[in-house]
Amino acid sequence: MPSLAQMTLLQPNALPKIDFNREFTFSDADFERVRKLIYQSAGIALNLTKKDMVYGRLVRRIRELKLTGFTAYIDLLDSSAGRIEFEQFVNALTTNLTFFFREEHHFPLLASHLRQNPHKELAIWCSASSTGEEAYSIAITALEAFAAGSRPNISILATDLDTSVLETGRLGIYSADKITRLPSGMAAKYFDRLPDGQYQAKAQLRNMITFQRLNLIENNWGIHKSFDAIFCRNVMIYFDRDTQARILKRFAPLLKADGLLFVGHSENFYFAADTFHLRGKTVYEHAKPA
Repeated sequence: MPSLAQMTLLQPNALPKIDFNREFTFSDADFERVRKLIYQSAGIALNLTKKDMVYGRLVRRIRELKLTGFTAYIDLLDSSAGRIEFEQFVNALTTNLTFFFREEHHFPLLASHLRQNPHKELAIWCSASSTGEEAYSIAITALEAFAAGSRPNISILATDLDTSVLETGRLGIYSADKITRLPSGMAAKYFDRLPDGQYQAKAQLRNMITFQRLNLIENNWGIHKSFDAIFCRNVMIYFDRDTQARILKRFAPLLKADGLLFVGHSENFYFAADTFHLRGKTVYEHAKPA
């Protein structure tokens, strides 16, 4: 993925493109300002083809704030008064597609890895947790990997940039259609049916997971422990290669010597061979010394 600096920028004297069918004008100059703001704050490199998507996600904020249009909205974000709104801006442009046991081939490997691990305490980091389905899938896998009387202490750190989804994860409440993606028998074993027809993760699961906000491009993650496994799936695709390389180098010292890094199906980090070695399908381990 090209860096933001390499992307084609709007020419200074170019006339903005106007779609008269839209409620608000969203010029190329407005879009370019949005691209720079989200790149600087979240590391997300928006492709030039994402203009319509950005319009659809931000227009709701403009209506709610009763602003005159996109230029006024971006001016607000650029001002000291826009600090509170900036969190809403980032939340709106963050993709949160997830479901239970997504990319299911990872979970048997995780279970095997945990069983073979000699540590009495196991720690796993779910670094793009979204609404929590991935973190709960990890928790169920970890519990199922051990007999009830022989389980080590298992803790899961679930982080995300989007503050709006973290509360969903903490509550662990999901609609019935989302629960259907669980393996057979897991819904009844690990979730309670609520009076409104939704399901809530049992306390045993919720107590294993700590949800907190974390921005992967920030300088200080505030993490002072090492992990047996790190899940960073389907988030690095939004970063340019330089940002990906920096994050991978920061993952390395946080992953135990025998730890595993799980990534998304469309992510390939061959360029970071000095940091991580491909072990299997979208699963990496520490690169071996030369």
